[in-house]
Amino acid sequence: MLKLAVKYILYGISIGCTSFVIMCLAYSVGGGEDLLMPIFKDFTRQSVGAMLVGIACGGTAVVYQFDRPSYFRKTIIHFCVGMSVFYPVAIHLGWIPFYPDRKIITVLQFLFSCGIFMAIWFCFYLFNRNEVKRINKKLKELERHNSSDNR
Repeated sequence: MLKLAVKYILYGISIGCTSFVIMCLAYSVGGGEDLLMPIFKDFTRQSVGAMLVGIACGGTAVVYQFDRPSYFRKTIIHFCVGMSVFYPVAIHLGWIPFYPDRKIITVLQFLFSCGIFMAIWFCFYLFNRNEVKRINKKLKELERHNSSDNR
């Protein structure tokens, strides 16, 4: 189980770093040099922040490997851990502006962040569901092939 957890953590780091690089490339190509300057001036903390968020989101996906909690509870655990790391890191590093005197903006930003998290989760869900279908199809083909050889 430890080996699997490390694997998920490393996946999370790679996803966090890749997302960080893609975001920076998008800013660069889109003419957002003004947006890149704060990142470059604080590159170490920004990179570590991206890795921490990746670990929180990717590493906690290991919960789906356990039999016990229902799928809904696993999703809630994954969501809560991911958001409880992402949102404070995003505010601390300036990824999301924070207005303590404007509570409605803070709530809307949080809901928007939740929506992004859910969209990413749903993409992974669809990918994994298609993988399961593909593997099951191959297993059925192997079963048919093996049963025809045994006749």
